[in-house]
Amino acid sequence: MSEDIFSRLMRMFSQPGPVNLDLAREISRHLSGEVQPLNPWTTEELVELVRLAEYQVTEVAPFSFPPASAVIPLGPREWGDAMVEELAELAEPFAAQMRDSAQGQPWAMLAPLGPVMAGAQLGAWTGMMAGRVVGSSETGLPAVSSNRTLLVATVIEDLSEELSVDGRQVRMWAALYETAHRAVFTLPHVMDSYRALNEKYAATVKLAPESLMEQLGSITDPSAIFELDLNVNETNLFDASSSGTAQEDLEAFMGVTAAMSRRLVREAGSRLLPDVEEIFMDRDLNAGLDDGTDQTGMLVTVSQDAIEDGAVFLNEVEERFGPQAAARIWQPEGLPTAWEVSDPVGWAARVLLDDPLW
Repeated sequence: MSEDIFSRLMRMFSQPGPVNLDLAREISRHLSGEVQPLNPWTTEELVELVRLAEYQVTEVAPFSFPPASAVIPLGPREWGDAMVEELAELAEPFAAQMRDSAQGQPWAMLAPLGPVMAGAQLGAWTGMMAGRVVGSSETGLPAVSSNRTLLVATVIEDLSEELSVDGRQVRMWAALYETAHRAVFTLPHVMDSYRALNEKYAATVKLAPESLMEQLGSITDPSAIFELDLNVNETNLFDASSSGTAQEDLEAFMGVTAAMSRRLVREAGSRLLPDVEEIFMDRDLNAGLDDGTDQTGMLVTVSQDAIEDGAVFLNEVEERFGPQAAARIWQPEGLPTAWEVSDPVGWAARVLLDDPLW
């Protein structure tokens, strides 16, 4: 128990702000591991491929979007650090909910730990994802605080070698997927809707005081704080069991945005990616992103079921009402509710019937 450990703890727990980002970074780094060297050839190629992908997606998207302010290939550790910053805003409502929900409860003395708990959950999530995803596209979460494209170069390089398809296709697929995902969330009303749904969900999440007290009570070495909530499936600091409709609304929305990202990848890569379906299928089966252990009770990752439901909705709107109607989905009043995702006719009744151009 060195003084260095104590000084780190003092620095982290005294950090101002709604979310303890120092703790988030410490946990993220613990989970993502040491810095991994990047292949300079791969990083240079990825930057070029993203710029090509921006052109390709622009050609097929029913909306316009700006190019990324920067394209940055990273290792898992650095990507985790970057995503802590990008997603901090999304964690803030959960810290506030802990403070508010603790008022008048026997565990009210835990309310000041809201920033710590939110930071622990944020860091656990980014650290778990860092070595598994090619970027935020595979999680369904947007990069909130910037317009950058952040790629996990080491994961992409490993996939290029492991999959049976041409490695150049894998790298192009990753560039297109990240670009399409970013493009969807550059629409201001899409990002605003996501924020509102995330806040609505956060307002339903409750503190899990038993889990927190169990975690704190088990710490005999101060350095163990850096492993707080590593097993988020068994030791969850937030209880989302009663979130009900709020979580369903968020998941349905993320399913539609993720399905649109995939559609753009398929259309933009129609000539460049003959094996795109094989790549998506392999990731869906083997990436381990849909087994439930990634849900921390705070940040919600998009599920395969939600993506499939979103794809059915997009396809049915276009088949029933045509491409112009499908493009209306991405206008401010066109985003579907969770109920409308399973009822495209209901969506059309709300969006299309009063449209003088329809």
